[in-house]
Amino acid sequence: MIARLFASAALLLSLSATAAQADTVKFTFATTNGPKDFSSQAIVRWQQAMKERSGGELDMTFISGGALGGDQELLQQLATNEIQLHVAGPVIVHKLLKQYQCMEAEFVYRDEDHGYRVWTGPLGDEVNKALEDQYGITMVGVGLRGARQLTANKAINSPADLAGVKVRVTNPLRSQVFEALGALPAPLSISELYGALRQGVFDAQENPIPTIWGNKFYEVQDHVNLTSHVISYYIVSANKGFVEGLSGEHRKVFDETLGEAMGWLNQKVRDDTAALLKTMQDGGLSVIKPDVTAFQQIAAPVVEAYAAENCRPGLLEDIRKVQ
Repeated sequence: MIARLFASAALLLSLSATAAQADTVKFTFATTNGPKDFSSQAIVRWQQAMKERSGGELDMTFISGGALGGDQELLQQLATNEIQLHVAGPVIVHKLLKQYQCMEAEFVYRDEDHGYRVWTGPLGDEVNKALEDQYGITMVGVGLRGARQLTANKAINSPADLAGVKVRVTNPLRSQVFEALGALPAPLSISELYGALRQGVFDAQENPIPTIWGNKFYEVQDHVNLTSHVISYYIVSANKGFVEGLSGEHRKVFDETLGEAMGWLNQKVRDDTAALLKTMQDGGLSVIKPDVTAFQQIAAPVVEAYAAENCRPGLLEDIRKVQ
């Protein structure tokens, strides 16, 4: 009788443990951004808040710094549910939905708020539907990344100063723009960029100040040139099947804590960009304020021509109409 009671108790404990394990959702978030990047800091905050608020049932592993591959590889892993979440600048429109790539074109947004309204409004919804239909990927968050600035081993006061400068760029449109400016552009994964700058493979690169800080590019570049040629945004993407497979309660916690993390990220970028620039300047980085209008005048016809050939008809005009 006692043996049967112990056996019954053991069975109940085993069933309880199995149920508890079944309630725990383990998943992976991967990014090429470094651990100091503001997006990575936001995701760590999200990871902790989500786990705490779910009582440990939402258990996310966060892997930064490109340890699982470059953005192309990570997006492929996301589509096949090998990883469940990813964050980067808008690489999705450059690698997966090229008809929307002009949503990160040079000088296309009036200011940070204008671009944010584009990404979180009907145009962002249009991009998201295409992602879901074609790749099974869904956009679950948008965060401010800031204006892209040009770091280099020389001062860039005007387009003429870019003649012959080897610049790392991230997409074909940017390559055409920098070619028009006189530079020698080429692509490279951000996870390899620090070493390439240190070894002189590239003379320059362009990223928002928080990304320059987070990836320590100020250690291997002498100048930051405030061209503000692109206003960029972080896109948090998820495997659609994974998100839709969450229980109602888990999805509520997932969405609420992610929203809080994105709110923190937006404020962090706004508050700290100037402070980080000053910190890097105090550390020896020279800050140059170039003639931005001269860059804009060269870039504008390149962007218009590229959009006419490669982007969804009317996209630039639709961006301009967003108030």
